[in-house]
Amino acid sequence: MPNWCNNSVDITGPIDVIQAAWNRTDDGSNLLEAITPIGEWDYGVAIDSWGTKWDINGEGLEFVDNQDGTASITGWFDSAWSPPLQAFATFCDNNPGVNAEIFYQEEGMCFVGRWNNVEGDDCHEYAEATSKTIREYVPEYLVDEFDLEYNLEQWEELDEEME
Repeated sequence: MPNWCNNSVDITGPIDVIQAAWNRTDDGSNLLEAITPIGEWDYGVAIDSWGTKWDINGEGLEFVDNQDGTASITGWFDSAWSPPLQAFATFCDNNPGVNAEIFYQEEGMCFVGRWNNVEGDDCHEYAEATSKTIREYVPEYLVDEFDLEYNLEQWEELDEEME
């Protein structure tokens, strides 16, 4: 059973490209195969091509026509073990005018980050952090994005109650 990585994504580009990708999904499910096809699933190929071992359930994703010749696929999903950064990088590289940004957190392994196809990956580990020291490990924008101070404080209080 994998740890689950929580992801929020915004993929924006020419409406024909984004619409075609969305149409290859099942309402957002199997998005990775739609944007970076691997054909028949194979563990090694999935890891190399997508950055995670399984495709995603897209129940938290939606297609948006931005009414300006562009469209977006936006929302949230969970992925196994790690964020599917390679799938989004390949999709952006293969489709001029497409940009993607993904925020991700894997609580079990204590890492959090943001990736986009312009600036790359900004990943931070925080296994040694406490609610009082989290900002020494993780930039403020990610602490705020995932409410890490509060969440760590809740874990600390729970630990105290269990002792």
